[in-house]
Amino acid sequence: MGYKDVEALWNESCDSEVLSLCQNLVRINTTNPPGNEEAAVRCLVDYLKDTNVESRIISHGKDRASVVFRLKGAGNKDALLFNGHVDTVPAGNVKWVHDPFAGEIADGKIWGRGASDMKGGIAAMAVAMACIARSGIKLAGDLILAATAGEEIDSLGAMAVADRASEMGPVQAIVIGEPSYNEVFIAEKGALWLEVCTFGKTAHGSMPELGNNAITMMLPVISAIEEMEIPFEVHPYLGGFTKSINTISGGVKVNVVPDLCAIQVDMRTVPGQQHQAIVARVEEILRTFQRQRPGFSAALKVVNDRPPVATSPDDPAVKLFSGAVARVTGKMPKLQGVAYYTDATALVPAFKCPMVICGPGAPGAAHQPDEWVEIGKLSEAGRIYVQAALNFLAEGGLAS
Repeated sequence: MGYKDVEALWNESCDSEVLSLCQNLVRINTTNPPGNEEAAVRCLVDYLKDTNVESRIISHGKDRASVVFRLKGAGNKDALLFNGHVDTVPAGNVKWVHDPFAGEIADGKIWGRGASDMKGGIAAMAVAMACIARSGIKLAGDLILAATAGEEIDSLGAMAVADRASEMGPVQAIVIGEPSYNEVFIAEKGALWLEVCTFGKTAHGSMPELGNNAITMMLPVISAIEEMEIPFEVHPYLGGFTKSINTISGGVKVNVVPDLCAIQVDMRTVPGQQHQAIVARVEEILRTFQRQRPGFSAALKVVNDRPPVATSPDDPAVKLFSGAVARVTGKMPKLQGVAYYTDATALVPAFKCPMVICGPGAPGAAHQPDEWVEIGKLSEAGRIYVQAALNFLAEGGLAS
């Protein structure tokens, strides 16, 4: 089945559907916290209910849920897994020109929180699945769409899907619809967020000698972490390792010696680095200070631990997906990497398969006031997803 057939599958009706579905999703406030993703999940279930697509809702408690859709194939090939999240970051305190939850259309774009990151991508994937289901084409393998909760904080939805990997069956590749402006990303940095607390003793500010100042206790820790050399190999798509101390808190009042100080460190890792080894390095710094400095007391906590994920540019999945993009856009995509992390950190280790990231949103619009997604990119993404499904799941291999 060739490109003209894809165009026949994705027609003007699909253009209208992806526009409407994206608007409807944006109008559902899924700010995380608290999430409220179940409402968005119900919206997707309602959209696909008249097709032969199966749905399975995964509850995460009150008003929170993920959903796994499956379009059954002949079982001759491993499944293709589409993935995206339905939660968003808060709209923030800056005044928006466009209501963040109205899904307004202006200047060829849909405006609103999550339009780019990544309700546009989810809408395009759902409509692509519906188009294939309605066509009556029998794919050689299953097409799965996992719309997940919680990615913006803890990926609880992706973790729940990962826990079900064995019962979901083998997957040959994962396509994640995070904002890429329909470019192809094949690598993402890992994230290791650490919190260090120092514990002192409170006293009146006029008699500091009676206390133990937790803030001054923290100063050498900050210096040691800043100076700490972490080995890494520069990655061709991700560059190098970074670390940054981004929060510090301590003290309750100017005339009270602080008994607690806390810092948080954001480390972004590249393939080949072991997070456990980095944590061990910081623990050794704290143990050294404990031995050398009387009264020193500190604790380390891992706040977030996401491994880096990368797919080889020579992997067949990259070639198949890049071919789908080229068929739709007319040009072969330039492979790239991204510094942010996605649900791939949970899904790739569980399904043990390659991943690519491609979505209609613009990365620079994500998490910004007046977030937007181009309507043309929405439709283009939908056609890419249809072509990708055919490339991966058509009988006999690559669609031609």
